[in-house]
Amino acid sequence: MTNQYMNNLYRDLLSNSPQTITIDIPADMGTGQILQVVTKQGAVVSDWKMNYFSDMNVQGVSSEEYIQMLFCFNDGVSWNIADSRQSISIQKGESCIYRGHGKMEYLCYSKQNDFLFKNVKVPLSYFRKIMNDYFDVGEIEVYQKKLLEGISKVGITPYMEHIFAELKDFTQYRGGLGYLFLESKVFELLSVYLSEILELSILASTYIAISRSDRESIIEAKRIIDSQLALAPSCEELARKVNISTSKLSKGFSSLFGTSVHAYIIDQRLEKAASLLLESNLNVSQVAAFVGYSKPSNFAAAFKKKYGVIPKNYKTENTIG
Repeated sequence: MTNQYMNNLYRDLLSNSPQTITIDIPADMGTGQILQVVTKQGAVVSDWKMNYFSDMNVQGVSSEEYIQMLFCFNDGVSWNIADSRQSISIQKGESCIYRGHGKMEYLCYSKQNDFLFKNVKVPLSYFRKIMNDYFDVGEIEVYQKKLLEGISKVGITPYMEHIFAELKDFTQYRGGLGYLFLESKVFELLSVYLSEILELSILASTYIAISRSDRESIIEAKRIIDSQLALAPSCEELARKVNISTSKLSKGFSSLFGTSVHAYIIDQRLEKAASLLLESNLNVSQVAAFVGYSKPSNFAAAFKKKYGVIPKNYKTENTIG
């Protein structure tokens, strides 16, 4: 016997869940698709996978009502802004954040390139509310000046990749829970991004007694780690690469990032591993090797210590239903 109440409830749950819009690239132009979903707060999360048969010129207005976060996971691209000599480019492994300027942007996707972008647009009104809710006046002024008046770049970190890997799981939730989960991941991503790109300029110069040149060397050391995580140099090698003493690098890294060089490398390797376990078809041994562990048993022990579950069970326990 059919229960009409349960039918209606299930229908309402489905209709009130976040809906993904899928746009396929026309078959005569290339391959790929664009996926997009909008949160209750109006943030737009999209995933772009494209490969065109010939050079593709596109243009559009960048809305002033949004903060844009663009992440490039494969071939890079550049674009020009109308009435300006400014050209912006983003390469594989890079991301940028900026406020839309209300002007036309002109962009060319080169033929036969594999483009893979993730984009998060946060309404300016929502962003300002977050600023007012969580930061003091001095911090807000610095954040807004940095974000609303220019374009800032940062490398894509394993933590960001992990967030994106988890973000797609919003489809496992029904009704308002789906929106809540989606919103939480956007909020988490924004938090990580603000920390990665702005915290040093706001906090380090004010509260931490490290010279500007040493601070730049330490930040460069972190970039080196992030760019070659599986083969990350030792603290001594890093110090030589960035022209700073080992003791200064060790102490300064801990002061700036709240963790040692060694602990940071381990943590980032495990973040990368977690995203691979969720998104790839690699087995545990392959993931371990990919992130720099020669012994899967050592990897499994470190992974369980961080996430509370052994690697082979991680995907299962993080999938709902």
